[in-house]
Amino acid sequence: MSYPHGQVSALVALIVSSSKTIEAHYAKSSKPYVPSLDDLAPHPLDSELSPSEVREAVQILEGACAQLCATVARPNHTVLNKLMQIYEPGCLQVAITFKIPDILLETPQGMHISEIASKHLFREVRTDVFANNRLSLELLSTAPLNGLAFHFTDENNKAVTRLPDVLADSQWGHSQSAVNTAWNKSTGFPGSLFEWFEGATPEGAKQGARFGLGMIGWGNAIEAGGVVTAFPWRDLPPGSTVCDVGGGIGNITMQLAKMYPHLKLKLQDTPDRITQAATNVWPAECPLAIVEDRIEFKAMDFFVESPIKGCDIYYLKNIIHDWPARECIKILSGVRNAMKSTSRVLIHEHVLQHADRVAEIKSAFAQAPEPLLPNYGVGRIRQYSIDLDMMVMLNSKERTLEEFTKLGGEAGLKFVKLWDVGELGVVEFCLAA
Repeated sequence: MSYPHGQVSALVALIVSSSKTIEAHYAKSSKPYVPSLDDLAPHPLDSELSPSEVREAVQILEGACAQLCATVARPNHTVLNKLMQIYEPGCLQVAITFKIPDILLETPQGMHISEIASKHLFREVRTDVFANNRLSLELLSTAPLNGLAFHFTDENNKAVTRLPDVLADSQWGHSQSAVNTAWNKSTGFPGSLFEWFEGATPEGAKQGARFGLGMIGWGNAIEAGGVVTAFPWRDLPPGSTVCDVGGGIGNITMQLAKMYPHLKLKLQDTPDRITQAATNVWPAECPLAIVEDRIEFKAMDFFVESPIKGCDIYYLKNIIHDWPARECIKILSGVRNAMKSTSRVLIHEHVLQHADRVAEIKSAFAQAPEPLLPNYGVGRIRQYSIDLDMMVMLNSKERTLEEFTKLGGEAGLKFVKLWDVGELGVVEFCLAA
């Protein structure tokens, strides 16, 4: 459908409708209102998974607001604003490096700009006096998102400036090697990002540890925990084994342990992450699973060995997107070699959507209502931002359902089903006949 003269009104109508859906959701909570940014008290809905209709309403609202602004503003106005967004990561890095949210937490009345050295992301309570708001509290040094903020504003932000150099390089520009990346250009390190994170240098080890914690913040922000209720774990027989392959410190596995005590869980990753999980994170966050012997920690290198054999479910969250196709096939082939006839593989990642509108029967996901872009535009922008992140840091990518199916087939796996669990998808495979 074309909206040559009414697109603005149509987008406004989507904004109004989505806002009403969100307000109605808040109205049913114990605090029946949408909090303002200045409200520092946590809202009960902050820690709850959003219902699908609310999650979609937020995505429509984000996409429609951005598309509306881009539609009504002059093109040069919009492009200039996008160019100047380059400064935002630097300002965020200043805030978290100097722990400004932590400092302001001790001074709720606010501090003068000359004392805190930054004036971004906070609220101005008086002229040049700033205090925290709901957003800056997410950057406290104790908040999980803090580690990811450092990753994006530090190593990632430095690396992306070298992307043109890599693409112009006669050898690196066509390479799919994980050691020919913009991140390699920016650091001069000859190995992969994960070798760096595993302690190639003290700085690398520090960044790896904070990245591991940051992935908890990432999972919370994108509501990756939706897989805990959207997939039928409850229907698995008692004693069913779930192996979290490359699961870091085990954020999703901890959620499974707390909700489904009938499962036997296995967490596998590199030695540093397994040590961090077994000695620090799980004893503090999920000790009962350790006491009841429902969790096994085992270090592995999935390029050298297969995961623990004979598990019912092999779960890989944000693993395949870290690697080019050749390495992905090697990882999945290792999993295939560990599987029994009834095993299933679950790949939990962004499943890229195209921006062109197609017949619903051909679309893996529901498409946004017109005149919004069918992939929700800015409402689902993270899948494309992470796609760029993978290219810059690892020479990898996010993938479409067709690309996942192709990778699985080349590793001896057969596609079973796509589970829509919110922002991410879960691609289920079984053994190929």
